[in-house]
Amino acid sequence: MPDSAPLAGNNAATLALLAFGELTAFERMATNATTAVHMDDKVTLARLASLSFANFEELSQHISRLGQDAVELCQHFEPTFTVLAERTRPRDWHESLMKGFVFDGIMNDFYRTAVDELSEPGYSLAITILDDTRATDYVRNRLTADVAADTQLASRLALWGRKLVAETLGRGRNLLTDPFLGIDEERVVASIPAVTANHSKRMSALGLVA
Repeated sequence: MPDSAPLAGNNAATLALLAFGELTAFERMATNATTAVHMDDKVTLARLASLSFANFEELSQHISRLGQDAVELCQHFEPTFTVLAERTRPRDWHESLMKGFVFDGIMNDFYRTAVDELSEPGYSLAITILDDTRATDYVRNRLTADVAADTQLASRLALWGRKLVAETLGRGRNLLTDPFLGIDEERVVASIPAVTANHSKRMSALGLVA
């Protein structure tokens, strides 16, 4: 990562982290839309991608009102996201869906720890975005149906999920304990058991063992 000196107030930096997460979600879902076989998946994923980009824009506008530049702040987090992306390249459409399911679920739990210290109206904006489950609901329902119909796919995605959770937990912790955000490291560490437990529940909802 670049120099970790706190260049922005905690509000702007934390919202920028959330904004970068929305940007990566947009990119992933847009790609999944282009590679989907069925038209209904293409349309749904395209709509979900547009929602993530709208969230990015709204967060960027709020960061601007705080006197900061969202794109400039996002650049601070890009190296960690890039390393994670390179270490977790999906081999097909289902693995890409699973990647989003695991990554977004874990990171959203971490983000909640970060946004607890935001002032209004940034806090309400962040929570509204994190509480929107439309993308998670779609992926969960889509994967649950396919996993139930294909035992080989189920085994493969279970293994893939274990790799994803190990990588995401490590990178997520690194992101949130970066001095750039100014979050107490003990709070982040204390949140990990709950983050891990929530991940296990999400995997169980797919019919898979974490």
